[in-house]
Amino acid sequence: MGVINFTKASCRNCYKCIRYCPVKAIKLMDNQAQIVEDLCIGCGNCFRICPQNAKYVASDVDSIRQWLEEGPVVLSLAPSFPAGFNAEDPLQVLSGLRALGFTVIEETAIGAEQVSKYYAKDYWGTKRHVITTSCPTVNMMIEKYYPDVVEYLSEVVSPMTAHGMMLKEKYPNAKVVFAGPCISKKMEAVDAARPIIDGVLTFDELDVWFKEEGINVSDMPTGGFDAAGCNVARFYPLAGGVEKTSIPGVQGVRRVIKIDGLKNCRDFLDDIGKLEGQYWIEMNACVEGCVNGPGNTHSPLVKYERIERVTDYINNNARKDPEAAEQAPDFSRGFAVEKKDPFAGVPEEAIEEILRQTGKFTPKDELNCGTCGYDSCREKAAAVYCGMAELDMCLPFMRNRNEAISNLIIASTPNAIAVLDKDFRIVDFNGAAEKLFKTAKTDVLHKNFVEVFDYNPFKKLDNVEGNYYSGRGLYTRGNIHFMEILTYIPGQKMYMGIFVDISREIKKERAYQKMQEETLDMAQKVIDKQMRVAHEIAELLGETTAETKVTLTRLQKVVGTREEEQ
Repeated sequence: MGVINFTKASCRNCYKCIRYCPVKAIKLMDNQAQIVEDLCIGCGNCFRICPQNAKYVASDVDSIRQWLEEGPVVLSLAPSFPAGFNAEDPLQVLSGLRALGFTVIEETAIGAEQVSKYYAKDYWGTKRHVITTSCPTVNMMIEKYYPDVVEYLSEVVSPMTAHGMMLKEKYPNAKVVFAGPCISKKMEAVDAARPIIDGVLTFDELDVWFKEEGINVSDMPTGGFDAAGCNVARFYPLAGGVEKTSIPGVQGVRRVIKIDGLKNCRDFLDDIGKLEGQYWIEMNACVEGCVNGPGNTHSPLVKYERIERVTDYINNNARKDPEAAEQAPDFSRGFAVEKKDPFAGVPEEAIEEILRQTGKFTPKDELNCGTCGYDSCREKAAAVYCGMAELDMCLPFMRNRNEAISNLIIASTPNAIAVLDKDFRIVDFNGAAEKLFKTAKTDVLHKNFVEVFDYNPFKKLDNVEGNYYSGRGLYTRGNIHFMEILTYIPGQKMYMGIFVDISREIKKERAYQKMQEETLDMAQKVIDKQMRVAHEIAELLGETTAETKVTLTRLQKVVGTREEEQ
């Protein structure tokens, strides 16, 4: 996964990290942002601004804990540490570190003293310009994106690496760990041609570690370094500190420029070819220097409080001026051109085709709004071609397309649709609604629905939960029956009604009901008639039966009398 990347997050429609990445080293695939390590310069801008805090930073904490159990571990602590923790006395932090298990703690400013000697030498050298190389982010940016400027980089290692080399000689069997406010130091340690620093801790990681161990540095006693840097070298983490340490008050042929903040650095590098004369340039990727590094986000101190804490620490903990190291290692290094331009060589016809796919047919269609994260529509098209971006990242295009689809659906649906604002003024009224309510859209647009139609179905929403109602309605003025689906959209503060004309169905339903009633009536009449007939038949049968009985009785008597006479 590399040294830094993003954890799983919902990146759709955000693109903030791409917008703030100075080198566009982030690709978005399947709505997930990913850092392209080969293009990244480790500035940490994306981590600072990610609204979901979806950051992954490779951690050496577990390895360092294991090393502390197995053998000696030496810690090189950046002089910016007073800006990382809210301790009354910064030296209390050292006691906290010893409580974690670090038995040897030295100040990285020792390495800064040695590096400054190289910077001072370069000031009087023959290079046209000299750019300090203490900031790994600046170094990577120049190597990857400003190949013509590589020759101006001062060929010396960073203070972290210089101090690490010294510690390796002093403690050959020990692991060397650096702690500071910088994420890109992790990349520097990993990418080093010769491994010097075994592990890197950010102040944020130390803060978490302290909390896990129940260590409150503000409650710790004042501690001390086993070896500390001189006062002037402790200014390195502040903007202008490298110059103050390396060439304080020097008046020579070169002009001295101090630049902090990546945007300022890039603006300067873009124009460096226009400079006349010779320059000595101190560059820091972070505004106001390392104290505001991306590995120091847990600090409770605001920007200028951090500067004050470091300055007070320097003033209150004076140490002698720098002294020459005995048999100091060779701290020189080289820099290589690693030109990175992910969008180089993209065919113009490919860009034009991608632009057309997002509705951009003329230069006027290219809004260059930056909502996708890229500075221009053409740059974003090149990113799509290179697999760094997706077509649907163009929000104006997606909005226009969705609006067109929505408008098409509203215009073509056979159902009447009316959209109202929070005051029941009509903001949209489709053709089916014109037909249903027998009125033209132009006659009702922006007018109050209630006043126009003397009818307010949306009042039904007052008595339901969820801002949704579905049921039957009747527009008495036109004797129109319909199914109505009513909803209120809180985010937009709008009402929407969908009306399905069911007048014909109601008519059929009533006709069928009438037919049922008539059929039942006829059936009842038949039943009643049958009952009358049955009754009449019964009466007739009763009369004939009685007559038959009388006649048979008489016949029996007659026959009986004749037999007696014989």
